[in-house]
Parts: sequence; C-alpha cells; structure tokens
Amino acid sequence: MGVDRREALLAGLAAWGVGPVSAQAAADPLAGEALYADVKTYSDLGEHRTGTPGDTATTAWMLKSLRAAGYDAQPQAFDYPVFEVEATALKLGDELFDAFPYWTPKPTPPGGVSGQLSLTGGPGKIALVFLGPGAGGGLNQPPPAAISEAVAAGSAAVVVVTESPLGELSALNRTPKAAPWPVPVILVAGSNSQHLRIAVDGVDARVHLDGRTVPGKAENVIGRRPGRGKHLVISTPKSGWFHCAGERGSGVAIWLGLARWLAATSDWNLTVVATSGHEFDGYGGHIFTDTLAPKPAETRLWLHIGANVAAYDFLVRGEGRSIVRLAGPQPGRLLACSDALMPLAAKAFAGQPGYAEPVDIDRQKPPGELTHFQNLGYAPLIGVVSLHPLHHTRRDLPDVTGPAMLEPVARGLQAVLAKA
Repeated sequence: MGVDRREALLAGLAAWGVGPVSAQAAADPLAGEALYADVKTYSDLGEHRTGTPGDTATTAWMLKSLRAAGYDAQPQAFDYPVFEVEATALKLGDELFDAFPYWTPKPTPPGGVSGQLSLTGGPGKIALVFLGPGAGGGLNQPPPAAISEAVAAGSAAVVVVTESPLGELSALNRTPKAAPWPVPVILVAGSNSQHLRIAVDGVDARVHLDGRTVPGKAENVIGRRPGRGKHLVISTPKSGWFHCAGERGSGVAIWLGLARWLAATSDWNLTVVATSGHEFDGYGGHIFTDTLAPKPAETRLWLHIGANVAAYDFLVRGEGRSIVRLAGPQPGRLLACSDALMPLAAKAFAGQPGYAEPVDIDRQKPPGELTHFQNLGYAPLIGVVSLHPLHHTRRDLPDVTGPAMLEPVARGLQAVLAKA
C-alpha cells in the first residue's frame, strides 16, 4: 500500500507549521471536547510508524502546539530505517487474505513466493504459525519462538496468524533496528484461523510482500519551560502501528492538555517529551534518557502516560462479526506509582474503574516504560496504561475514545500533579 495522498498532504502542511491549535485547548485544555479534537488531529495525520510521513507530521504538530503554549520545543532527531510498505497479502487459490509485514521485512520477489502451506515448514514450503493472544506484542520481547523456528527450518516464507480479542490483524513489536528476516514473514488476522487450519494440508499458497527499506529519520519532541525547583517530567510515546488513536492518541491528547495547563497555571520547572520508536522497544525513549533527560537527582516527579489510557471497551456481535463499542472503559486499566504517591493517586482517581486502586511500584514491578525509568533511579514515578481489544490493529481509530472517556483520566492526573 502506497502513501495516501491525504497523508502526504497533511505531512507537508505540518512540516511548514500549518495545522490546528484548538481554540478549545486554549480555553480549557483538559476539557473532553478539546482533548478529543487532539485525538482526531493525531489520527488524521496518518499512520504513525517510526520515521514515516505520519510520524514526521506528528512531530511538526506537537512542536507548534508546545511553542504556542510557551515552551521551548525542539526535536531530537535520530536515524531509523523505514520500510515503505506497498502491498502485503496471502493468496490461497482465488482467495486473498489481508496481511501486514513482521519487522524487519524482507520483500518477496516480483510475483511473490509460492509453496505448499505447512504447519511444520521446511525448504520450499510456506510455514503457517499460530500465535497465542498477546504473543510478540509487548516491549523487550524476543520474536516468538515458533516464528524463529519456522525461519530456521528453511521455509520459503512464514505466515503468522495473530490472535487479538476481536479477531483483527495485530501488528507485533520488534527489536530496534533488527536485521531483515532471511525470508518474508507476514501477519494475518486471527479471524482467518479456522479457515487456514482446514486449508493447511498441501494447499498451494502465495505470499506477497512488496516494499523497500530506505534511510530515515525520526524525532522525539522535547518541550522545556524553566521554572521553580526540580524538573517535573511528563512523557508519552508518539509512534505506533497504524493510526493508533486509542493506543497512542488518547495519551498524546492528555499529555498535550497537561502541558498546556501546567504552562498556564504553574511556575514549575517543566520538561515534556513525546518519543518515537515506541514499537521498536521504546527506542526513542532510551535515546532521550541516555542524552537529554534531566538526571534523577534533578527530577521532582516523572509522569508517564502509556497505551490505551482512555478508551472504551469493544466486543464482536453476530454472525457478521460486527465490532461494537460498549458504554464503559476497557478492562485491564492500571495506575502504577511510587509508594509516596499512593494515597494521592487513589483519591484523585476514586470511582474510575481500574485506576481507583493504584499499584505500588516500590513493591511490585511496574509495567512498560516505567520499569526503565525506575531502573534509572527516577522517583517518585506515576504511570497509566491499559490493555485494549483493538490494540495494534487497523481498527484503532478515533471512535475508540471520546470526550467523556478522556476527561476523567486527564482530571485525575491533573489532581495528582496539583498536589504532588
């Protein structure tokens, strides 16, 4: 699939500093409608994979927004190769299945790669691998062993069936700058699982993975506003698979809302950072903490806003497998913080499902990037993160969240920061 014309146009406009800074955000940056406007802006900038036009457009939009709020905002650029995906598919006879590469991709020759579909793989065969739910989707995990074994067996290509709660194709995170697989490896949706299990015995298959790797650059966005005392740091990732409106967009909107609110109401020493490279084991975040982050001794508090922090729950209904949004938040919401912040966090998030019972990271290992910050010695720390049934899927679009979902989470974090 090539770069969409609209995505390219938005990227070009954002690169010249043309883009919306919401009037609502200026009036009350933590109001639900203002936050949701930023989610939609973020999603509309395109797919957010590291170093792509959508990621570049997001950098420009964030820099403009932070500068308008009074920050000295600068990009922190780093080299990152970009695989430009043109087309990915699995073909069985006349049936065509949507697919997506597993990083780092190796393209097929023109016309694709053909072979018998096989559960064991081997020379000349196309291996079919079934993953369990969540396998390969987390940070700092090696590739699932079944994929590596199928490649090592000499298979001509590997087809990986990803299992997500709603049967959608789910992209997998990867080690930063991993070498391309020696053979094409593609991902297909779990909703195809039964069909593929039936078809596997000796069926001829063809894998298409068209695209190319080009040198690229990505950027972290860093905003600073010098003030009183040690640094208050607020971080969130800005890159991810597909449009990631709930996974990344809800956190980006709350991050930006808090940054605007703090600049307008406090005299604190502020550092806000949005990092690229997240889907590659948080690569940009590591670059920031290795270079430009305030030292732990210079930091009064670090707040990290993780994945899916303000999103509705979804389920599949009926034989047509319609994806339906429910009235409440998704399960698996987690508020984690240092012991000193536990009473404050519990009070600030009282009544919010999942977040109302914070986890003490001084007694239990924290999730995601919080582990990295804790290992570096930052304290106190607070972070929010959640699971979501549309995590890492193309269906993660703006309706995954909304004003009524975003504002309570933003207000909870506001209350913590106001008293911390």
